[in-house]
Amino acid sequence: MALTDDQLSELRAQLDSERTRIQGNVTDLSEELSTSLSNTTEEHGLETHIGDQGTDTFLRSRDAALEEHEVRLLAEIDAALERLDAGTYGICEVDGTPIDFERLQALPWARTHAEHAEA
Repeated sequence: MALTDDQLSELRAQLDSERTRIQGNVTDLSEELSTSLSNTTEEHGLETHIGDQGTDTFLRSRDAALEEHEVRLLAEIDAALERLDAGTYGICEVDGTPIDFERLQALPWARTHAEHAEA
């Protein structure tokens, strides 16, 4: 069953809200990575303990991975918004049938039915 105008409006609002939240996460993570790197190199002129260096390296790696994930998610959200504008949103990219509204509520950037995503 095709999505109603009200359902599409609800999903667009959800995508816009998620896009704003994710964009904020990306900005925060970028700033954190930049700050942690400069703090590590300018540690008040004191030598940093090797354990602290390991922790800093781990935290920077974790933040970089989180930022990469958020950037990919942002691209998925942007693609979903483009599909909304093009009139192809909510259509499974595998079999061409409508995706259930409940799935889109749970994962508004979904491109396929859940069973195709698992495959």
